[in-house]
Amino acid sequence: MGNKFISKIHPKMALGYKGVNKNYSNRSSCVFPILISECNDVNIVFLNYWSLKNNLKSVICNMRIYDTEGVLKEFFTKKIVDSHNNFSIKSIVNFHQDSKDFIGIVNIEIVSEENLSFTFPAITAFYSSRNNFSAVHAAGRIKNTEESKYFGVIRETNWTCKWEKGITPFFSIFNGACNGILDKLNIKIRNPDKSILREKSIQIDLLKPFQNRLIFLDELFDYDVNAINSEAYVEVDIPCLDIFPRMICGNYHKSDKFLEVTHSFEDQENNLDYLPENKVEEDNLSYSINPIATIKDLNLELMYFPTNCVGRVKGYWRTGTYNQSLYNHDDSFDWICGGEDSNLKKIKINNSNVVKALDIIEGRIPTRINTNYIYKVVKSSLSYSTDIAAGHVTKYFPPKKRSWGHGIIGGGYISVLLMTSFAQDDSTRIESKGKLVIYTNKKEYISFHTIPKEGAIKINLNELVDDNLDIKKPNIISWFYDQEERTKLMTYWISYTPSGQITGDHAF
Repeated sequence: MGNKFISKIHPKMALGYKGVNKNYSNRSSCVFPILISECNDVNIVFLNYWSLKNNLKSVICNMRIYDTEGVLKEFFTKKIVDSHNNFSIKSIVNFHQDSKDFIGIVNIEIVSEENLSFTFPAITAFYSSRNNFSAVHAAGRIKNTEESKYFGVIRETNWTCKWEKGITPFFSIFNGACNGILDKLNIKIRNPDKSILREKSIQIDLLKPFQNRLIFLDELFDYDVNAINSEAYVEVDIPCLDIFPRMICGNYHKSDKFLEVTHSFEDQENNLDYLPENKVEEDNLSYSINPIATIKDLNLELMYFPTNCVGRVKGYWRTGTYNQSLYNHDDSFDWICGGEDSNLKKIKINNSNVVKALDIIEGRIPTRINTNYIYKVVKSSLSYSTDIAAGHVTKYFPPKKRSWGHGIIGGGYISVLLMTSFAQDDSTRIESKGKLVIYTNKKEYISFHTIPKEGAIKINLNELVDDNLDIKKPNIISWFYDQEERTKLMTYWISYTPSGQITGDHAF
């Protein structure tokens, strides 16, 4: 397909990427729910990418902690000068052993005299219960004063629910600075074929600014876990005005008091945004690529919810291993990815050092086909897993030189980076060299790596640190990867113990 045809079609995604350089903002923010108890903490972790990537000199972090009724309990502020930052909410609220459990939200804002560009900051919250950790990046936020505000109802969905004894799906909601908005919620449990299993409308009455709730499904619905399809999923209709209502959600392990977290995604059924029709005879390159990688210690399930706009996609798999280029197609696929006839689709990738690319090369292709990456430790009897909300790399996905994220080293945890580079054009289908810096509380560790074109590498972070790091306890770390060339780099970081504790996310 030639450039002349592409120039006439501008999917919303393509226009959105083109407009990034025009962004201007002095404030970015995000909201996380918090559960603090004798065994629970929430750590707010971020890399000072404002300095490392954009050379900003004046960056301040403010945290406001509210209880469920919207009462401000603590205010914390700090100028950001360190590369690696890790703040314990438990320490900020000065929680004592004999205190009652604290539930609420933390509203984090990054402010600067210089241009931050994005209203979302690259911040990750680590939820812990004893030696269990689960992490998720910024999702919902309260809008800036200069942003347009209008009333609407947004349908949030797309997280993997665990219908098991002792575990309940949960989600979090919060009010913004305005009064009288979050009055009621409509909640549905849907079967994999989109049919409604249970439905309920509840009066929530979060009418005061900053009121918030953690909502557990087993407290709303009286259900037998054995009677629910294990692949059933949840959707929530959220009234909103001055917030971006992406939810921190997931599954709550009751005996451990452990919030296993991910974030929701908006139902895309009515977002009729498509890639240009690809004609196989003219161009056999993929318009949309799903990069996939795992290792021998981990099983991987890919989950595709039936919440995309109407579409049917066809293509092929490429399969190989690390440090090699993947070119040859093997198995084909053809499925309905959205609309009335779509179903939840699950693809299992058995534990091995395998790299795959799912290439969509024809069909009516939505610009967004969301993918949840469910990693689980092999042969573990524990119910823990990741639920990394990611998606396809499209033709309009911007190439980048830098990527960063986090992980856990020590306390039995192993952290790996799975770095993939697949693209649709020769300028970014290239081998790329890069420098990795690992940031801990004590020291920085530097190493150099090369990602093959149309391929992937895996990096074990534990092997790159020395005895200066106390590995008897879990250390939350940051890392920053800087390439010589721009590629369509996608990275997943996974931290796990051989016994089955696990967390992870996609990189920024």
